[in-house]
Amino acid sequence: MMEQKSFPFTAIYGQDDFKLALLLCMIDPSLGGVLVQGDKGTGKTTTVRALQNLMKNITTHFPFINLPIGATEDRVLGSIQLETLINDKKIEVQKGLLSKAHQGILYIDEVNLLNDYLIDILLDASSSGGYFLERDSISKWLDSRFCLVGTMNPEEGDLRPQLLDRFGLAVTIKTPTDKQTRIEIVNRRLNFDLDSNLFCIQFEDQEKKLADQITSARRELSNIYLSNEIRENIAEICIAHQVEGLRADILLMKASRAYAAFQNYKEVTTVHLEKIAPLVLNHRAKYFPENNQAKGNKEENKENEAENKDNGAENRSTELKDYLLQATATNQFLKINTPETQSTKRFVFERPIIQKNKTQNFGKTSTTINILNTVKEYLITKKIKIHYKKTISKAKIHLVFLIDSSSSMIKDQQISFIKGMISETLLKFKNKKIWLSAVALQNGTATIILKFTQNIDYFIAQIEQLRSGGKTNLRAGFYLVKQLLKSKNLEKETLLYIMTDGKVNEGKTQNPFEEAVSYFKTYLKINKHTTVIDTEKGFVKLALAKKLANQMKVNYESIVY
Repeated sequence: MMEQKSFPFTAIYGQDDFKLALLLCMIDPSLGGVLVQGDKGTGKTTTVRALQNLMKNITTHFPFINLPIGATEDRVLGSIQLETLINDKKIEVQKGLLSKAHQGILYIDEVNLLNDYLIDILLDASSSGGYFLERDSISKWLDSRFCLVGTMNPEEGDLRPQLLDRFGLAVTIKTPTDKQTRIEIVNRRLNFDLDSNLFCIQFEDQEKKLADQITSARRELSNIYLSNEIRENIAEICIAHQVEGLRADILLMKASRAYAAFQNYKEVTTVHLEKIAPLVLNHRAKYFPENNQAKGNKEENKENEAENKDNGAENRSTELKDYLLQATATNQFLKINTPETQSTKRFVFERPIIQKNKTQNFGKTSTTINILNTVKEYLITKKIKIHYKKTISKAKIHLVFLIDSSSSMIKDQQISFIKGMISETLLKFKNKKIWLSAVALQNGTATIILKFTQNIDYFIAQIEQLRSGGKTNLRAGFYLVKQLLKSKNLEKETLLYIMTDGKVNEGKTQNPFEEAVSYFKTYLKINKHTTVIDTEKGFVKLALAKKLANQMKVNYESIVY
C-alpha cells in the first residue's frame, strides 16, 4: 500500500509565528507546546502534520496523536487487553493516546472544550512526564513526554488557567486578507493534491536543510550564552506585562536561547528576545505597556460617543450601574431552590433550573466494562457475563435566553434590570460547563446575539451591549430559537427562558400574539424546559406574559421589582 504523503513543512506559505513556535518546541521540548487561537480552515492541522513529516528526517520515532475532546478515559489513558487476559491468562496493557504520544506531538482541536477530568490528566502528565495507569487493581507507569499543540476559539469558552499556563507559547492565526497570499496558498494546495510526489520532491532540499538546522540547534542549545543584561531585560519585560508567577521568565530565557541556536548564534541578543517575547506573553500578559496610550485614546473616544447618543437609545453603562445592585439583591435564577429562597417574595422559581453536580448513574447501560470481574466470571463458570462499572456522567447544561428588548421594555427600564440580573447570575457559574445562547426581540424582528458559547464574560459583554427599541415580534424570536436548537440537536434538552412583558405587537397576521403561541405549539412544544419570565412593571399590569405562558402550557415566573 502506497504511503500517503504529507504536505511539506517548508511549503506552507505564511503562518510564520506558528511555524516558528513549533520549531522552537522541537529544539527545546521543555517549552511545553503551542496554543493556537484562530479561524477554522487556516491550515492549523496541516501545519502540525507537516511538522511530523519534517521530524522524520531527524528521528525515526515521532508520533502524531490526535486526542478527540470526546475521547473516553480508557482511550486516553489505556486499558487491559481483554483477549490476552482470557486466552493467555496474562495481563497486558493497551497503551492510551497519552502514552502513544510519547516523544511526539499530542494534538487537541478545541482544547478549551476538553472536560475537566481529562484536563487534570494532561496537567499531571505534562508536569511529571508520565502517569500511572490504574485499572482493575493494576498499576503501571507509562512515559508520556510530548509537545502539546492545542487549538481553540475564544468565543466558545475559556481555557482553565492551569492548562493555559502549560502551553509555553501561543499564537493567533487569522484568515489572510491579502489577495496574492490567498492565491499562493490555494495554488500550493491544488498542486499538492494534483501530484503529491512531484510537489514534495520540489521541497526535498528545503526540508533537509531545515531538519539539519533543527539538529544543529538542538546540539548547540546548552552552549548558548545568556548575559546578565538579557536576564535583566527578561525580568523587566515580565514585570511590565504584569504576568503571574515566574514561568514566563523561564520560558523567555528558554525560547530566546532556542531561537538564538536556530539562527546559529552563540549568544542571545535583544533581537532574539524581541522576536520570541510575544509568543510567550500572548496568553500570559495582563497589561501591554506599548498599547497603553492607544487604549486610553479608544476609551476616551468611547466615552465621548456615549455622551452624544440619541435620547431614544439607552445609556447602557449608566443603567447597568444603577440596576446591578437591585439585580444582585434579587434571587439569581440559576439556583437551586432552598427554604430560604422560597420564603422570599422576589424572583424565585418553583423548581430548580440548574441542579448542581447533576449526575446520571448508568449502571449496566454504561460502556465501561469491569474487565477483571468479567474474566473471573468466565473462568469460573465458562459463561460470558459482562460486568459493568458504575459510572457517573455529568449532564451538560444548555441555556437559551429569548430577551424582549422592544420599546415597551425601555419605559420602566426593565431591560436594564434584566441585563444586570443575567450578568450577575452567570458570573456565579463562571467555572461551570454551561453553554449559552441569546436571541433578542427588537425593531419588529429577532436577532441572534450569540450562538452557543461557554465564554461567560463574552456572553455578558454581548448582553450589556444589547440595544432596545421597536415592536415585539415573538414569532420571529421563536423561529430563531428553533434554528439554534436544530443546529445542535437540542430540541428536547435545552433550558429556554423567554424574558418578556408579553406585549406582542408585530407579526405576519392581525393577531401576532396568537400567531406566536401557535408557532411555539407547532415547533417548540417538544422542549419540556421552557419558562416565561414576566418582566412587566407597574401598579396596573396587563398580565400578558402570564397569559402567554398559560396558552403555551409552559412554566411561568414573575419578577417582583
